[in-house]
Amino acid sequence: MVTDSTKPWASSKLSRPSSSTSSSRPKLTSDANHTPKTHGSLGILVIGIGGANGTTMLAGILANRHKIKWYGPRGEGPLDANYYGCITQLNQRGIHGGVGYRDKVPGLADANMAAVGGWDIRPTKLGDALLQAQILDYDLVKQVKEEMNNDYSVFKGYYDPRFIGTSQHSTATHVLSKEEVPNASEALKCIRADIRYFKWKNGVVGHTTVIWSASVEPNSEFCVKGGGLDTAQDLLRSIAMTEEERGGPLPPSLIYATAAIMEGCSFVNGGSQNTLCGGLADLARQQLGVYCLGTDFKAGQTKFKTAAVEYIRTMGLTPKVIASSNHLGNNDMYNLATAKKASDAKLRVKHDIFAAWEEDIDHKVSIMYTPMINDEKRDFVEYTSLGFLSQYHTMVTYTRASDSVLCVPLMIDAAVWCDYFARKSWNYENVAKGLAYLFKVPEGAATGVDPGFFRQMQELDHQVVAAAESAFRKKDSSKAVANGKRSVKFKESQMDEFLTEWEIPNKCGIICAGLACVDMQLLSATGTGGGEAIESFVGEKSMGGGSVSMACKTLARLCHVDPLDDTYMQVPPPVVSSVVPLCKVGFDNTGTKLISLLDDTGVTCRNVDTKFMKNARNRDPDATTSLAVLPIYKDGRRGCFFDAASNATFDASEMVEMIEDVSNHSAEHSFGAFMFGYPHLLPKMQGEALAHVFSKARNMMQDRGIIVLDLNGVPENRVQTPFGSLCSPSMLKSDPVLGPALPHVDILHMNEDELSNLTGVKFEGDTHLDSRALSGAASLFLKCGVAVVAVTRGKRGCFIKCNGEDRFASSKMLPSTWINKEISVDPAWLPQDTTINSNGAGDSFTCGLLVAAMLRHTGLDMNHMENSLPVQSPQEKDSMPMELDLSMEESLDSLSVGSGTSTSKKVTPYSLYMREKYTALKSQGSSDDKKTIFLKCHEMWENETEEIKAMYDRKCREEVEIRKPSPDTPTAKNVSISFFSEDAPKSLPPSRNLHLANQPMNLETAAQFASLVAARHIDMSTRDLAYLNINRIREQSTASPHGLEEI
Repeated sequence: MVTDSTKPWASSKLSRPSSSTSSSRPKLTSDANHTPKTHGSLGILVIGIGGANGTTMLAGILANRHKIKWYGPRGEGPLDANYYGCITQLNQRGIHGGVGYRDKVPGLADANMAAVGGWDIRPTKLGDALLQAQILDYDLVKQVKEEMNNDYSVFKGYYDPRFIGTSQHSTATHVLSKEEVPNASEALKCIRADIRYFKWKNGVVGHTTVIWSASVEPNSEFCVKGGGLDTAQDLLRSIAMTEEERGGPLPPSLIYATAAIMEGCSFVNGGSQNTLCGGLADLARQQLGVYCLGTDFKAGQTKFKTAAVEYIRTMGLTPKVIASSNHLGNNDMYNLATAKKASDAKLRVKHDIFAAWEEDIDHKVSIMYTPMINDEKRDFVEYTSLGFLSQYHTMVTYTRASDSVLCVPLMIDAAVWCDYFARKSWNYENVAKGLAYLFKVPEGAATGVDPGFFRQMQELDHQVVAAAESAFRKKDSSKAVANGKRSVKFKESQMDEFLTEWEIPNKCGIICAGLACVDMQLLSATGTGGGEAIESFVGEKSMGGGSVSMACKTLARLCHVDPLDDTYMQVPPPVVSSVVPLCKVGFDNTGTKLISLLDDTGVTCRNVDTKFMKNARNRDPDATTSLAVLPIYKDGRRGCFFDAASNATFDASEMVEMIEDVSNHSAEHSFGAFMFGYPHLLPKMQGEALAHVFSKARNMMQDRGIIVLDLNGVPENRVQTPFGSLCSPSMLKSDPVLGPALPHVDILHMNEDELSNLTGVKFEGDTHLDSRALSGAASLFLKCGVAVVAVTRGKRGCFIKCNGEDRFASSKMLPSTWINKEISVDPAWLPQDTTINSNGAGDSFTCGLLVAAMLRHTGLDMNHMENSLPVQSPQEKDSMPMELDLSMEESLDSLSVGSGTSTSKKVTPYSLYMREKYTALKSQGSSDDKKTIFLKCHEMWENETEEIKAMYDRKCREEVEIRKPSPDTPTAKNVSISFFSEDAPKSLPPSRNLHLANQPMNLETAAQFASLVAARHIDMSTRDLAYLNINRIREQSTASPHGLEEI
């Protein structure tokens, strides 16, 4: 049993013994010494895991995992473990296929790798419970009993005796106490914490499904249509109420279901109660890849009924009477025998099975509890129909089988299907229809589907195949995908457009093309790159490498707000709506890994689409995928051992075919930029071939888009010039790699060494002379037709020089305010002890500059809104490099226009003082940069008298009083509920400044923004964060209050 003291968050405020008023989340990483026992490809959490279904399922998975052999009760055997009945685990059979799906569609999870856990109200260990159930052969039970007892813990169950038969009360001792969960709200928090712990402990890397397999509950009056839980906001508001305020208790199954969905898991109602209320389905719809399914597994008698009646109807007969009886003696039937209301819930689903058909079928069901029969169900069904000239047609079926052995394959299939569809981000309605075959009465989004078994299997096949051929987003997917509203907290009807100050017009996507490989990084390596000495490194890490991978990693994690759930994040609105990688990979293991790594970059915003590069593999089936071994030295330098592989054969015709594929099959997205990287390492994509690629890309983009070229691998001494002299523009135009392509390039990025290799420029260490040399070298590229040249200089920051009006006129998406500008910007500051990994620094800088070039001001002033979205998450705040102390950061925030996070800036005497002094110094014509001005203001504050500080304290109180919200304004405590509640008070609408609308960032702000994006990439504490809130970055980079040209 998992006790409170063994859980990593036992010392946190959310641990079970804590006060019920606590609202903090568990710190899952606090136990640094814990090593997950397994790495489950998917998770299965069973409510009632100690029952016949839960223990049988776990025993079956262990038997298959360990390839156990055993003998039957009469000595037959040896018998082998199998997954008969689990269509997700079986291959197709026969010359016409059918039966199984394992070899029909790629990507179905292996049940042997499932992580299994759950809750139960009984304290019996799982192995002992399996033995007591007397379902499986004893020889098998004794081989799995010890592992089930010792290695599988059970969470305490959430127990309300009003929702379970009296026969279960005496054994319900393993339950959450009233002190631990005094109300439904605290129960929800506790169950969510259990789900998080389960995922963390077992290293679950796939989707987790929570399955109700506990005793049937009575139907709840709240869950019926019109019962008060019809919408997600109704549901969450009701859970937050006390029982007295609500007017009655909520069923435990509903609390489990809500917890599952809020943790990004699917919920499957295997019981007969009416858990699937409208609010639950509404909540599930607001996340991609989260499903709420049910009701009551259709395992044996009922499954055959739907097949038999479909057969009768197909013959042209009219079914009129179906009379059936079944009896068994398991615990589920024992509960029904002692709980009249639960029995009514069971009969409700049995009677409603054929409700969707137009025939008036008189369907009668009798259930009887017979202890001696145990789990071996016996059922008898008589079907009476009208035939030709209304003559009777009668047939009878008899079934005898273990109820749990019939049900467990459905539980496994449900979890595997949910994992499969979740990874495809498949629409909730489609999944509910496809999985309707699992349930007696399909409810939720599947309400009203054809009850015929074979029709339902056809629908399953249709959805599975369609999802296999689909990208993450389809035209018929949910509106949340098409409109970029990807957060569970945003109700579509209330958030027609996400409000932010800065966004990319028309939600244009970005294509990332060029070189890609798998980078095997050797961390903290020693050595200087030569000699025969044995060098060391500390750990190895594989990640996507090359321009394509690094660009995807940077662009995909940029979002407008922090995810509203910091530990298991919900999907926030992305800055770049679609990121499409185009590179050449093979069918080898390295290629599969690279595709997986690229998919993983979009785990937060779900905006990476690898479909087109997967499709392109068929053009060269023999290709092998590139691999790079990268020693990352302790001082931040890096080495590289590179096998070009498929990159050496990647030619322009293949790239053009990919571009055309994107153009022809991405009607739901427009693209605003084409970013190409590392042409010097792609021998068949250089010169005229590269220019041809750029021309094709330009023609398929919105307003002809932005072409970005990122250089790497430029050979040393590319040009031969006298020391200190530059090559001529004509020499650059004749460069065999870049020359013909340069007129097509809008943004060109390189580092100082690459600039020197291409132009012959030399740097002598004198700031003034080097700046002149840098400007002169950059001008060569402008004369060759490049619009913007960006040179990164390491610890010396970056330099950007822009072309004139004529060149910018041919690239409408470039900011016109950049014309003829030239700037140098210091590097983003990082603490002295920061661990640095510079791999991909240039790529991330280029991505940041591109995004800054594409962003436009919406004209909204979010400071006018009082409480809209959550403040900075602890994850990003703890790991963000801090240039100034907290008070300094607060002053920066207060000086900047509110971001998409839209938090109300707290006015303090310090921030008020800093705002006034900053404005005063800027108005006096100070030439200092922003950081220097802030430091001066901070020093002035430190030296002010107490009288002056007291005066600002009074002014601060006056300003707070003026800005004080009305009693109806939502507070930080209730803001998340207000998004769900139609009755909740609305925050003040943002003001719109038409003079700001559609204006770009100025060049200095854009350069600082790009530097900060790169800093988050090279800083190991933020490098692997799954998301970056651009508004936090933008506020730190803003050179003027709105990030626009100062007047």
